[in-house]
Amino acid sequence: MADDRDGEVPVASLPVYLSASLPSSSHVELFQYPLYARGRPLPVPPTAAQRNQRVTTRWRPQANRVEMDIPLDMRENVYNRDRGRELAENCTSMLPINVPGADAVKQERTNDMPVANNVFDRMRLESTTVQPATRYMVGLVHQGEVHLVPLDAIVQMRPSMQHVDLMSQADEQHHRTSGDDEDTAVATPSAPTQKGASVVSLNVSMRTEPTKASGATSRYGGMAGAAVNQRDAEAERWVPLQFSHDAHTEATHALLAQHRDPLVCSTAPRDFL
Repeated sequence: MADDRDGEVPVASLPVYLSASLPSSSHVELFQYPLYARGRPLPVPPTAAQRNQRVTTRWRPQANRVEMDIPLDMRENVYNRDRGRELAENCTSMLPINVPGADAVKQERTNDMPVANNVFDRMRLESTTVQPATRYMVGLVHQGEVHLVPLDAIVQMRPSMQHVDLMSQADEQHHRTSGDDEDTAVATPSAPTQKGASVVSLNVSMRTEPTKASGATSRYGGMAGAAVNQRDAEAERWVPLQFSHDAHTEATHALLAQHRDPLVCSTAPRDFL
């Protein structure tokens, strides 16, 4: 608040309430989009609206992982259709995000690309959890009051490079297959040099000493744990979410404090010094 000696006065004085109206099972997160303009909704090109496309979202609750598919602008002056077809051909493992209300199991088992007419037409965003430095809250100003709601997590949505990785894997597989074909074409069978040669199969086993095994476990235990967590996250079923650009009145009222009980501060002023 400005000093009165500067000739400035407060514009408004608003009461602050800590909202506890949400049930304990609810989950409130703040989504950040570092690569998009601040204060604007996610871009949905007019051409995408004509194709009846919209932003689709899905969530893995246990792993707290979110993915979004955002339609691309496919006008000829901004979109390379040849490159789009190439991406669509090599990215067949990128399944589309399910639309809420559809048969999720059937769609998840369908080997279908998020494309229209075999063209890569969506950009996928994936979440990255931001480690909080302190306890964050989101504030809602309503009828001259400030209502604070604690946040459970803060995530940043950034473009997924999965389509680039799949493209590189397809190129490597193509070069590897071409190299194997060339080696097979030039190779000729060689005649045996010795008569009566035989092949003997041997069974080989490896044993690790207990003392050394414990050291290896401590060394690679973190990597194994991360691999297990990644495997469990990939095995979790996606839950489709309904994405909305506009703030709904029902959702807004759910964040408002239902009680106006005054907060009693039990911290002594000297504890702040």
